[in-house]
This record gives sequence, C-alpha cells and structure tokens, in this order.
Amino acid sequence: MSQTNQDNSASTSNQEQDTRKLLKLISYLGSLYIQRRYFPYDTYEYNYNYLNPLAITNVPENQILERLFGLPFPKIPQGEFPSFKWIAKVAFRAVIIFINSSLAKKLEPSESTVIASKLQQLENQEESSDFLEKFKSVLQEIDQELQVDEQLQKADQKGLKSRKSGILGLIENEAKEVKNKTSKFLNRSVEDLEKDLDASEKAAIASLQEIVKYTSKLAELAESKVPTTQLYANNLSLVDYNNQFQIIPKPAISNTFQQDLIFAYLQVGGYNPVVIEQINQLDSRIEITATQYADVAQKFGVNDSLNTALEDGRIYLADYSILAGLVNGTYPEQQKYVTAPLALFAVPPVGSTSRSLFPVAISYNQTSISNQRVLFTPLDADANGEPWMTAKNIVEMANSNYHELISHLGRTHLVVEAFVVPTNKLPDNHPLKCLLIPHLEGTLFINYGAHAVLVAPGGTVDSLLGSSIGADTSLAAKATQSYLFNFNDIAFPKTLENRGVNDKVKLPTYPYRDDGLLIWDAIESWVTDYFNLLYSSDAEVANDQDIQKWASTLVSHEGGRLQNFGDDGKGEIKTVSYLVQAVSTVIFTASAQHAAVNFAQKEFMMYTPACPLARYLPAPTNTQETKSFIEGLPSLEQASGQIDLLYLLGSVHYTQLGHYSESAFPDQNQVKPALDKFHAQLDEITKEIQKRNIQLKLEGLIPYEFLIPAKIPQSINI
Repeated sequence: MSQTNQDNSASTSNQEQDTRKLLKLISYLGSLYIQRRYFPYDTYEYNYNYLNPLAITNVPENQILERLFGLPFPKIPQGEFPSFKWIAKVAFRAVIIFINSSLAKKLEPSESTVIASKLQQLENQEESSDFLEKFKSVLQEIDQELQVDEQLQKADQKGLKSRKSGILGLIENEAKEVKNKTSKFLNRSVEDLEKDLDASEKAAIASLQEIVKYTSKLAELAESKVPTTQLYANNLSLVDYNNQFQIIPKPAISNTFQQDLIFAYLQVGGYNPVVIEQINQLDSRIEITATQYADVAQKFGVNDSLNTALEDGRIYLADYSILAGLVNGTYPEQQKYVTAPLALFAVPPVGSTSRSLFPVAISYNQTSISNQRVLFTPLDADANGEPWMTAKNIVEMANSNYHELISHLGRTHLVVEAFVVPTNKLPDNHPLKCLLIPHLEGTLFINYGAHAVLVAPGGTVDSLLGSSIGADTSLAAKATQSYLFNFNDIAFPKTLENRGVNDKVKLPTYPYRDDGLLIWDAIESWVTDYFNLLYSSDAEVANDQDIQKWASTLVSHEGGRLQNFGDDGKGEIKTVSYLVQAVSTVIFTASAQHAAVNFAQKEFMMYTPACPLARYLPAPTNTQETKSFIEGLPSLEQASGQIDLLYLLGSVHYTQLGHYSESAFPDQNQVKPALDKFHAQLDEITKEIQKRNIQLKLEGLIPYEFLIPAKIPQSINI
C-alpha cells in the first residue's frame, strides 16, 4: 500500500471514530437529564486542582451513574444544566461538522448540494420553539432524497459494510441500554419513567432520538463509500485546504489573508484585537532603520518618516514574547514549532488618502538559543511573496495561540468562572444575584467541558495548538491571574488606555475599540440605573452584608483568589459606583468580550492557512529562505480538526445581551424603564455599527460584526 493510501485509510478510521464521538455527544447531552431529574445536586464550591492554582467551580463525578453507564457523569448543580434549546443548537452544528468532514467528501457534487441546501434552510430558524422537530424533518428529507436505505442495502449486498456492527445499531443499542439500566436502577418501568416528562420534554427527546438515528444512517453511508477525491496528499496547495469546506461555508478571509493591509487590519478588527499597543520609541528587539521605514511606507503610498511617526504616536507593536516560554509540541505525532515574534505597524499621517494600519516589520530570535534577531519587512518579498508571507504566517500562528490560551480561555472563560460560586451563594432575589446570574448561565458547564475534555492531555488543544498541553495550561493560568490579580485595571476602557490605543485620531481605524466602547457605555448605564433603583446611598451598599460576603469570598485565598478588588483594593465594596464598575466589568467580559474573541474563530481562525494553530517547519533564519509558507502549515487532517472545533465554538449563539427572562427580577415593573432604556441604547448601537461597517467595506476592509448587540450572548455558554 502506498504512503498516501495508508494515510487515507488511517484518516478514514479516524473519521469513523470522530463520527461515533459526535453521535455519542448528542446522546450524552440528552442523557444528562436523567441526572438532573433523579440525582439533584446544588452545591457550589471551589476546586483548585482542575487548573491549579486557579479557582474553578467543583464538579465531582457522579460515581453511581458512572458505574451504571460506564460514562463520566458530572454532578452539575440544578441551575447549570444546558437547556434543550442549547442542546439543539450544539447538535445541529455537530451534525453539520460530521457531514462536512466525513460524508461530503465521499458524495457526488449533486448529493452534497442537496444536503447543503436543506441544512441552509435551518440556519435562521434556530430560535424557533420547534427547531428540533424542524431539524429532524430536514434530516428525514435528506434521508429520502439520497435514498439512504437503498444505498445501504446495496452496500450490504456488496459486502462493503456490516449492518450488525454498524453505527446505527451501536447508537440504538446504547440508547436502549441507558433506558433499561435507568429503569432497573430506579426500580421503575421505562413507561413509568417517561410519565415524569412533560409534553415539551417528550417531544424534544423524541426529536433528538430521531436526529441521532438519521445522522447514524448518514454515518453508515459514509463508511460504505470510497472518497470521490483524495482526502490527504503531499505537496499541498491552498486548493486542498479550500476543498475541506464542503458543507461548512469557506470563510471570506480565504480570499484576502495574504494581503498586507488585511494582515495589519486583523490587529484591530480580527480575531484577537487585544494585543496591539502604542510605542513612543523603537523596541531594541525590532530595530528598523529610518530608511527602511520610509521605503516600507512608500510601498503603501505613504510619505512619512520614522521619527515623525514615533513623535505623533502612530507606531504600534504587537508583542508575542510571552509565548517564548512555550515548548515545541509533538502531539499527536509531528514536530511543531512555536515562535514568539514581534510585529510593527504604523498609521499614515493625518491628511493621507487612507489612514488604515499598515505593516512595517516582523522580528523574532534567529534560533531558540540565540539572542540574534532576524528582521523581515514587506520589501522582503519575491514573486511569490516569500519570505515575508511566511513571516506573516508565523505572526498569525503566534496570534492564534495567544488568542486561544490568553485572550479567550484565560481572560474570559476562567476570569468569569471565579464569580460563579459566590454569586450562586447569594440569597435568592438579592439584587446582585438577580442581575448577575443570567450573565453566568452555562459558564460552569462549558468550562467543565473545557478542562475535562478540550485542555485535557491528549485532547483537542493538545493536538492542534503549537506547544505541549502542560505549557499551554500554565500560560492560560498565568493569563487568568494577570487579570484576577489586577481586577481594578481590567474594565474595558482601562485596558485600552493601558495599551495606548484609546486615541481615535492617532489610531482611527479600530472597530473592536469603537464598538466595544459603545457596548461598555450601554452596559455601565444599565447597571448604574439598576443599582440606583435598589440602593439610595453608598452606605446601603457598604452595610449590605451579602455584598460584603460576596466580595470577601472573591478575594479570599480559599475563595476566588482575586486581588486589587474593591474600593480599597482589598475586597471591601463601599460605594455604589464601585459596585457598578465591578459588575459592569463582569458583564462586559461575559458578554461582549467573549463574543469578540469567540465568534471570530469561525469567521477567521477556522481557515487554517490564514490562522494556523501550529507550524510544522522551523521559522526562516534569514531573508534568503524562500520556501512557501504552505509547507509549514498543519496537515489536512489537523486542519480538519481545526475546522471542526472552531466551527462548533464559533457557531452556537445562545441567549442575547439585554434579554432577561420574565422571572429574572422579582419586580419586573420596577426595572422595566431602565431595561427599556438599555434596549433602546443597543438598538442605536446597532445602527451606528452597521453604518461604520459600510465605510469599512468601502475601504476594502472587513466589516466588524462581532459586537453587533443581537450577536452578543448574555454569557459564556460555548
């Protein structure tokens, strides 16, 4: 067997395993309801061993259910279980992932078109109350139009598969076994157990079971077919990576990521727009000469000098040196290379035709044991754009790892996690609890999944990112502490000020900043109005023992382990204004900040050539190396895993900022005027962002849509 055929055979086997995992995930999410109903658990306490030394909510294993079903069942407090609506959204995306990665490559184009068009019908119906039923019906239509039963029967006759050991049989048997074991354990008949469910639960579970059934049949169909195109090959081109998008739409960044101005724009309107900072003198690690700067500026049609740009405050640096501590990973089987570059950017002077950011230079250590730096500029580009293109790709690899470990996991998920325990311990109907709980919905559950699965040794992060899982989790913990230890400095406007990027004249194009400030102001205004309704003076806040206990738990070493929190920086809340600032920071982080870094994963990072999570060749050591950047990209198999993960994380929009349930507040009429004002502000923000995006498009840049209010969830729930 040739090496390519061996790779294809192994890849097919991996796909079958992934298929089973996806199907079991859907079934597993549904079976969690067994625990919620019959094994209630309402304890909130910290655990410091999951991601030591961080304060994570303790989620013990249910040993009874684990012995019963042979699967780990986490003891999740009653209020933290995912809703059927959330499960439906995850199941829908999981099925699309399966079809895109496993089945579509083995179908004729006409068959893929049928599936794509059918699933497209569901894209805008996820909020409907009967979405699971519609989802089931669409899969049923696909099943009939592809004549799946007839195709499987022919496969049986040809000996291409065995129905007895097929996926459908496996899933059906597992479902029966769960029911029978539950019935036996609780000493009640299956029929009797089903009487516990209300009509909507019965309908949802029935639809979910049908979804699993039809998806299982499609999985069996995939197993029976030979790929119509070679899945994995050597000498890759961008076409090979583009062909991985069969049902999942190919991100638009695929058409523009090699452009220099788009490379620069990603620093202010991309997936990780939180790194760039203003500098007033050159960093010794990226020393570009005045002549080099002038020549680079001229390349972009700008007449400028380095000294003038520095004096004007128009030079910006993206510093990824924090990644220098990461080891080069090898899991699952290939050597990876992590580089810690610096990237220099500039803004054209006032009066220029365009004032969009442009790239100036990229620098990194020549080798891991050398202090000598290698410098690349846009002038170091041959006919194929090399080695400048490779240098840019190295920056995006660093940016992607920084994003996942620091900006995303460390500074949103794990920062907000610290607030789950003390907030849930507040008395029911306490004003602070009523306001914050909707902004913590789903965070415990999704973070449990992160540390138990995604960032576990041998898990997805270990496989896809550039370093080892130990180094990755250490960096994520360090990032979390950098925020939790400096809580009073992480309010959104303060973070902009700290990086020197709050001046709209010096840095005019920065949609993340501009949209974020609009959202921050609206949240702060709403939180101010809310607490002013309930506290008439600072003394009332200072004397609220529940608030003081909440704050003291957060700063305790046996609690949330925050520092620099409270009016005094030591955990005491003395004023309404501080309470507003602290709560606004939590809400903004859980909603807008997470939306900015999470949903961009689908629009940008899902396309591996633009945003590789690892590189597989050492970085060039001089400007004469001209290998194509493509040679250092992840394999197609790794790229497929990147698509699967980031499509799922970037596609599930659940809840919406400012939309509280009718039972969220004890006196809905009391808060209604303030909430109506908040909604009106969000509506105006939407109009302003849409108008700004039209201008971005006219300038050849990418519209920034991640902070459109309707696209911002209330909480971190994916």
